[in-house]
Amino acid sequence: MTSAPAAVRRHARFTVEQFHRLCDAVPEQRLELIDGEVLQVIAKGTRHTAVVHRLIAAIQACLVASPPVPLQLRVEAPLDLGPADEPEPDLALVARRDDDYWDAHPTAADTALVIEVADSSLAFDLEAKARLYGAAGIPHYWVIDVQEPQLHAVRELSSGLEAGFLAALRRAVETVLRQLPRP
Repeated sequence: MTSAPAAVRRHARFTVEQFHRLCDAVPEQRLELIDGEVLQVIAKGTRHTAVVHRLIAAIQACLVASPPVPLQLRVEAPLDLGPADEPEPDLALVARRDDDYWDAHPTAADTALVIEVADSSLAFDLEAKARLYGAAGIPHYWVIDVQEPQLHAVRELSSGLEAGFLAALRRAVETVLRQLPRP
């Protein structure tokens, strides 16, 4: 019996339920489920972590400064995007709920904006993750390029966020990027 060439080997596809069982079996691993495929999350570097922390502060300030926005910021927390997708974006603005999503992760319908911070994952975030979030119907998707420092507004629909709040958020993020140390 001959084995299939590498180009035609098939990967096992997982459902979210199977993925959760796998995560329970290997809790020491950081994993996410994209298009039914289990991906190991690479370790976060210092620049990635610093940018995420600066963005958290800037976004929280926007949430507090504006008229009440019915959103909350989630950090590196799963989104339920269907039976074969459970990514963990760096940042997501989701509908505020009293139970803080105690029994279920936010869905695409709950999600107004996803932000991925890319230090070494720019191509993946601009391509695969853009397809994933777009297919799920998430109205706003931004990628922060840590290397260049710049904001890629990959997807911006007219729905999801009030225009004034979105503009303030964009200004805050761009200010963070301008203040980053240059190599």
